[in-house]
Amino acid sequence: MKLMKATTAVRMRRITALPVILLIIILACILGYFSPHALATQNLINILNQQVSLILVTIGQVLVILTSGLDLSVGSVVSMTTAIVSHNTPYSVPLAMAAALSVGLVNAMGILYLGVHPILMTLSTMTAVQGIALYVRPIPGGEVADWMSWYASAEYFGLPLPVLFAAFAVIVGTVIITRSRFGLHLMATGASEESALLGGVNTRRVIASAYLFSSFFACLAGLNLAARLASGDPLVGNAFAIDSIAATALGGTQLSGGLGGLTGPVTGVLFLALLGNGLNLLNISTYYQMLITGGLLVLAVSTHRRKQPGL
Repeated sequence: MKLMKATTAVRMRRITALPVILLIIILACILGYFSPHALATQNLINILNQQVSLILVTIGQVLVILTSGLDLSVGSVVSMTTAIVSHNTPYSVPLAMAAALSVGLVNAMGILYLGVHPILMTLSTMTAVQGIALYVRPIPGGEVADWMSWYASAEYFGLPLPVLFAAFAVIVGTVIITRSRFGLHLMATGASEESALLGGVNTRRVIASAYLFSSFFACLAGLNLAARLASGDPLVGNAFAIDSIAATALGGTQLSGGLGGLTGPVTGVLFLALLGNGLNLLNISTYYQMLITGGLLVLAVSTHRRKQPGL
């Protein structure tokens, strides 16, 4: 009963993506005024296609953040996945998936049974997995399976297949978070692990599942990226951890856990992508782009004020 009351309260306080949607509309109007190519249909489709991997990583990152955790290892998992599958053997994809899930399991074991803080634990695995990626593929290269090349170039209903796959993943993730018992347990654990335990939630299982899902989605992102590049790159995933956290914060999901969803973070990914693309079309210097993007992120995370120390 206590758990039902707590999770009902969490649902009632669910964050809306309306603010970042309004930002996208305002940004689109500004970019459309200064650059007619910014809102061209093909340019928007290209932006969506380029952001599929980050959207997939962000789905997993949100699941972890809802439990009041953080996963810094996702970028290295993306890089490791591209490095493994670029060797193009019959076992490359299963091996990459097994390696990614092993990272999620190690993260969960370190956090739950060794008591290591999520940031420190995932920072450690991030470094170790990056080393594995460099060992497997020291320099960019290799090739991918034919079916991956087909996947990257296929189109249906005028949209690239990867974009449709990302949309399907977002829908499934949203249903899991908002309509399933597991989603309620995620938010209950993040809101108050002690209260969730008293309500009968196996919080260890919930947290472990979140980190496994995070690594799983990072692996899917790596497969998508390897298909687009038709090769592997041991450093290609470096920015994904920070970008996924930034998109989550920009989308309104509470970084301290217990409150949020996927609509806001995914919209945050699209906002950052549109901003970067628009600034490129306007020939804005990279240095000014970093300044503008950083300033917007500061404004976004300033809404996540803390009443006490901690994540």
